[in-house]
Parts: sequence; structure tokens; C-alpha cells
Amino acid sequence: MKSALPALMLLAACATPGPAPETVGEVRIDAQTYPIEATANGNWRVRIENQVVACSKPDEDSCYWSARNHLNATILLDDLG
Repeated sequence: MKSALPALMLLAACATPGPAPETVGEVRIDAQTYPIEATANGNWRVRIENQVVACSKPDEDSCYWSARNHLNATILLDDLG
């Protein structure tokens, strides 16, 4: 029987948190404002109600449209029941 220790060590290495994302801006849609975060690897994302939405490019315009599309999709899914 093989030891599970190497697999557990690999999982622990993957679960180690990296540096906290840096807030680099915000997206305003209607009356709501959502923070834009930059991760250590250079990706940008928008945090919407405790969900992370990846931006298609690391710029504010792309983050706006990614957030807008996410919110529209959420509304459509809610309408489906």
C-alpha cells in the first residue's frame, strides 16, 4: 500500500494562500460600486457580493463589462426560477 503523504503535501502546497489582492479601482453600475482587485500574477477581477468575477483584460473598461455581463446573467438565471 502506497503512502498518501506525498499527495497530502501537494494539496497543502496548493492550498497555501498567496499575497492578498490589491485594490486598483472600482466599477460603478447603477447605484452600486464594486472593487477591482489585482492579483499577484497580474490578473484583475471584480468582487461582486462575495463572488469573484474575472476581468477579460487588466483594465477598468474590461472589468466594467465583465461585471455587467455577470450581473445580467445572474438576473436572467433568477428569472428562470
